[in-house]
Amino acid sequence: MSGVGDMNGRTVLVTGASSGIGRAIARRLAAAGARVHGISRRGLPIDVEPGWKGEVVSHAIDVTDTAALTTLIEGFAANDPLDTVVLAAGTNIPKRRFSELTDESFDEILKTNLYGVFTVLRLALPQLREKAGDVVVISSISANWPDHSGAAYGASKSAVLNLARGLSRDEHGHGVRVCTILPGIVDTPILDKRPSPPPAEVRELAVHPDDIAEATLTAVTLPNRTNIAEMSVVSTRLQFLGGTQDATPALPLEMTGEKS
Repeated sequence: MSGVGDMNGRTVLVTGASSGIGRAIARRLAAAGARVHGISRRGLPIDVEPGWKGEVVSHAIDVTDTAALTTLIEGFAANDPLDTVVLAAGTNIPKRRFSELTDESFDEILKTNLYGVFTVLRLALPQLREKAGDVVVISSISANWPDHSGAAYGASKSAVLNLARGLSRDEHGHGVRVCTILPGIVDTPILDKRPSPPPAEVRELAVHPDDIAEATLTAVTLPNRTNIAEMSVVSTRLQFLGGTQDATPALPLEMTGEKS
């Protein structure tokens, strides 16, 4: 196996690759040498920068489109078998308080955040078994600690966390490693869906998507004998496990979004 941080010769599927955490992960793994298949609803291309060892191939596919996912992932088996899958696609809604949820909005969140993860993993599992591969699932701190993300989002991330735990239990005997990353507040476009998006000074203190990308790279390039099962990645100044904190006198609690 190559050393930590080396993705040469590896083939990766990243969902949610057009923006935010997914895009940062696709870029970082490609820079480290991987051939990355990035899927997203928009299918936006990710340009390879000078010095990158790998490449990114973009695919315009929604993770809720089972038929399209089946065609794509089963096609990899013959031509470009996957050894790593990163599930970063996610969504949320502005009207997220429990009293505002509807059947339709709850279903919208579950389709992307939970069922999309299940579908990709189910389809990719034979290739991951063959390669004794890696899975990284992007969950959320809200899976364990209810916060401004809302009840439906938190429920979806709790479910995907336990889905990943179950996958790990069932597949570790095949050499498949599963790592779940639980980020706190990350400066991505999903923050714009909050009822009151946080101001620039809060976003500057948030975790950056590149930080999650570095955590992902570490998780999938450790020696095969070792697995980071779960890791929580939170903002030093804004968030601690179990809630948010008033980081400085200049950042009152309402600016974190907790009272939005």
